[in-house]
Amino acid sequence: MVDEAAVHQVSPLLAPMSKDEARRRFFDFMTKVTQYEELVDAGKMFLVKFRQELEHFRRPMIPMESGAVSQLVKSNYTDRLKSYLEAGCHLQHQSIRNINQLQSCEEKLEDHINKAKVLIEELECLAEDVYSTTLIASLSILEASDCSDGDNNLPADCCEDEGQSVDPLDSAVSYSSVMILVHNMLKLDYSMQEKIVKALSLKTPSSELDGYCLMWDLRPYVDDNVMQLAWKFIS
Repeated sequence: MVDEAAVHQVSPLLAPMSKDEARRRFFDFMTKVTQYEELVDAGKMFLVKFRQELEHFRRPMIPMESGAVSQLVKSNYTDRLKSYLEAGCHLQHQSIRNINQLQSCEEKLEDHINKAKVLIEELECLAEDVYSTTLIASLSILEASDCSDGDNNLPADCCEDEGQSVDPLDSAVSYSSVMILVHNMLKLDYSMQEKIVKALSLKTPSSELDGYCLMWDLRPYVDDNVMQLAWKFIS
């Protein structure tokens, strides 16, 4: 015979969060997702700027082997052009500007990674919180169900409470599942960006830079269908 007092004592502690509470936490989660997306867009601009400045810094010399170019240089061989060619087709003030811009882009990208890491950790905490609460509630309901099977004389109000918990629990499970999926995708996305930023240097080949920019833009780990589903949950 199951002790009624014991059943009622356990239920409040393991009761599933309400549908409104689950929705509120999901809304908080998606707010941070929005903040992360804004960071990604800003990081993309810094990466593209880094590529532009680096390509400008190491642009090739004037191809004197070209007949047309050689003729133009000879016909306009001023002291300024002569100094420019002797300096390897670089102007000192432009080179200094390029270096400063490259350093600025690197600093902003590193700052982006630091901020993105914080958001990813906060998303993980929110997802784990809803998941653990939902898991405990599910186990509580299963335990109550087992007790009910073992004792058909449980009060009617206990059965009613159990039935009422199904709907909010279903909602919490749905929210939790989507939160876990979104967090896992964004965590992989963040890891990719972190590797890209760490790989950047003045010696990074142009082909690699193009690949980094393309991957940052494509975001291969992010499934648009999952993201659309997540946004539908708060629409």
